[in-house]
Amino acid sequence: MEQYKHTVQYYETDKMGIVHHSNYIRWMEEARVDFLSQIGWAFDKLESLGIASPVTALDCKYKTSCTFADEVFITVKIEEFKGVRLKLYYEMNS
Repeated sequence: MEQYKHTVQYYETDKMGIVHHSNYIRWMEEARVDFLSQIGWAFDKLESLGIASPVTALDCKYKTSCTFADEVFITVKIEEFKGVRLKLYYEMNS
């Protein structure tokens, strides 16, 4: 799988130039959509089959901050799959 790449936009930062914590979660969602597409399960395909893919839980550990124009690379992996529930693991590096 290819990593998802996000370039930090100015509007995602605060007055100190640091990315607001909520944006990391948005990037995880972008990476999830990209990951599903890479494995052949694009969102439009899932929805046309009547399959919903809601996020039901989230756990995030912040280790470093990103700033404007940083390139963030997000790796997505399947951590667990139990029939109906898919648990993904994300790792971000800049």
